[in-house]
Amino acid sequence: MATAPFAHIGMNNVVSTGRVLVIIPPKTITANRIMDVAKGRGQFIDCSRGRSHRAIILLDDGTVLASTKTPMTLMKRFSLDPKDLPTDFRQDDAEDMLEFDEEDEER
Repeated sequence: MATAPFAHIGMNNVVSTGRVLVIIPPKTITANRIMDVAKGRGQFIDCSRGRSHRAIILLDDGTVLASTKTPMTLMKRFSLDPKDLPTDFRQDDAEDMLEFDEEDEER
């Protein structure tokens, strides 16, 4: 039985990377509409513990997650291999992608 890889999305929350369809910034009309519809259906999960949303994650079943991490940070964390990233985003140290932000370590 194969297990799905998981990625840290902030505030001690993880998500199965195989379920993610799209990651968008929250301050757009589309993101607000997606969040409102998901809240109405009971499929909105706020993973920010009351902090500001930096990314909205849409899963394959219609569930919407709000994260404190930026879309770029999440993209790096979801990449299983640093060479899969576009060359502009490649890191010399692959461990940098796995480090938690300082604010996450405080909690």
